[in-house]
Amino acid sequence: MLNSVVLDIVIGLVFIYLLYSLLATIIQEIIASYFGFRAKILERAVFRMLEDENKFASRFKSVLYLFKKSGNGGELNSASFVYYKHPLIQFLAERNNHGKPSYINKQTFSKVIVDLLRGKDVRPGDDFKSLIQKSLDEKKTNWGEAHINEQTLSYLKSIWADAEGDVVKFRKHLETWFDETMDRASGWYKKHTQFILFFVGLTIAIVFNVDTIKLVNKLEKDPKLREQLVQQADAFVKDHPNLDTDLMMQKNEYKRAAAEQEKNGSSKNNYGSGSNANDSLELAKYQFLMARRDTLINRAETLTRNDISNVHHAIGLEWETYECTTHYFLCILKSLLGWVITALALSLGAPFWFDLLNKLMKLRGSVATPTSDNREKKQV
Repeated sequence: MLNSVVLDIVIGLVFIYLLYSLLATIIQEIIASYFGFRAKILERAVFRMLEDENKFASRFKSVLYLFKKSGNGGELNSASFVYYKHPLIQFLAERNNHGKPSYINKQTFSKVIVDLLRGKDVRPGDDFKSLIQKSLDEKKTNWGEAHINEQTLSYLKSIWADAEGDVVKFRKHLETWFDETMDRASGWYKKHTQFILFFVGLTIAIVFNVDTIKLVNKLEKDPKLREQLVQQADAFVKDHPNLDTDLMMQKNEYKRAAAEQEKNGSSKNNYGSGSNANDSLELAKYQFLMARRDTLINRAETLTRNDISNVHHAIGLEWETYECTTHYFLCILKSLLGWVITALALSLGAPFWFDLLNKLMKLRGSVATPTSDNREKKQV
């Protein structure tokens, strides 16, 4: 039979990881919103599509880029440079992300690329096919006369040939290319956020003194503490039955709002005209970002004040209770190991720990306990 003591220790530990990973996720989202991570990941994806160089080869440089002021997407007179200078892209940009949009759809991408190839001075009835072909032959855009790099040019020529010179089909191929790249960009974002979550988690572990090694020792020696944490975990799961769904909805909240803003912005944009519409959309974006920031801060405060405060006090993790029974250096080294283990656990994210906690609570409930009838049978 499964050892209930071990199971209770694991449940207590998972519950603690869940609470602090929720806090870590909120802090990470605040950081991501402030520095415009989504805009910079999108910028990286566009750069990789339109340029040959791989300026993000190093993971460290790639993460560091998220905290730096955005560039222009590429060198002066490069395809990525004129892409971000296109009025539609600039119109969708957010002030706090240094002039870069955090979300665009595939239709916007394909329109901008076609615009760059056919040029600004087009009129209804013009032969767009010949203009695009001319741009590909001359290896430069007709919008800003930016140089098109070899790999990008080769791929554009390939899908232009596949489209048989049909602009509508060509746009479809561009949209497929964009979708495939965005799938990769989603992977980049997940890896980067997990990397950042580790350091956020390490900071939380040190500030709150969440030492995994000490936690296990406390839970192992204190049956009342184990029971208290199991009860709190059970109450938390019952109070938040759809936490995993809520986390996913919050994760997609920014993307949905950005997409809606882009839709509204595209319908109002006249490439330079309609300044009132532009100002109105910029105000709406600013208000959304401020509201999102305030919401995240309120969630962090509520989580810290209620659930985390109760657990933190019950376990006695306060720095005032810190005791060192051996050499001070060894204590610090041992604590550092415990903090790193906690940080690694928090980097897995709240959804992982919530799902695991649900499974463990169901497992605990399914463990057979001797009933009075069973005990009587054993005695007979």
